[in-house]
Amino acid sequence: MPVYLYYGEDTYSLNQKINHLVNQNVHTEWKAFNYIKLSANEKNIAAKVFTEVMTLPFGEGNKIVHTESDHFIGSLSNEDNNQELDNQLSRIPASNILLITSNKKPDSRRTVVKTILKYAQQEEFTLVPCWDKKGIVNLIGKYAGIHQVKLTPDVADYLVEAIGNNTARADSEFAKLAVYASEKIISLEEIKQLVSNHNTDYQKLTVAMLRNHSNLAIAQVDKLLDSNEHPLKIVATLTSIFRTWLITKAGAEAKSSDMKIAEIAELKNPKRLYYLKDEIKFVGVQKLKNSLTILLQLETELKSGTNNLISRIIEICTI
Repeated sequence: MPVYLYYGEDTYSLNQKINHLVNQNVHTEWKAFNYIKLSANEKNIAAKVFTEVMTLPFGEGNKIVHTESDHFIGSLSNEDNNQELDNQLSRIPASNILLITSNKKPDSRRTVVKTILKYAQQEEFTLVPCWDKKGIVNLIGKYAGIHQVKLTPDVADYLVEAIGNNTARADSEFAKLAVYASEKIISLEEIKQLVSNHNTDYQKLTVAMLRNHSNLAIAQVDKLLDSNEHPLKIVATLTSIFRTWLITKAGAEAKSSDMKIAEIAELKNPKRLYYLKDEIKFVGVQKLKNSLTILLQLETELKSGTNNLISRIIEICTI
């Protein structure tokens, strides 16, 4: 099938799949000519996509034209041209592949999306929810199996807590553990030296920020930075946590249903709200709102080259 649609929040697994598709179809020596990735900055992207995908590959192997869903499908806004889209998709040469990727599923209610799905082989790459303990256990077991690392129950429990739903880190850590273990069973003490538990560090950091313990918060930030956590990664994680807390608190005070709060907070399991409400039962909406505003400001500052990470964390602790 000459059209592939890959989408999902698990960008690591999605990118691995892309690499596999490219390596399977595009000849290494002709990759510069036969793997065409069109960026969001391209003008008339739909026209360029079809010009490229209708052109036969150079040399040996097949050709892949890769575009992002939001920009490509967004450029196909005129539903009246849907028959033309259908004709173009049906005429893609057998030697060529149109690859469309996105971090979310395209809206299948749109006519152009329905036409694409008519020709596309689609695959979703779902990120295991951070609250889904069973799903994370399966994820850890999957990568332990891939890298042939033997786990004792206590080691597996520690890795579930330390790595969480981070597929990129799971693959990287188990690759490292496979070299270290060399087919022997690694003890819990050894694992703790080899794999740091950033999730616990983030938990301690957010609790310190909620309770206005600035010294403890600074210590946790320093620990994360010493573990090579990037400031933008720290801010992104904190922003996600505070956003969920704010929605939960505001929804609870408005007496919204748990189902409605879970929908707005993008929680797949409403039962998680019980724990979220308990975490913030002594925190006001205004503190959460102001904290989130400061974190968004901090993200902008970091991206512009100004590192105010410590001072902004202290500022949140004083609210």
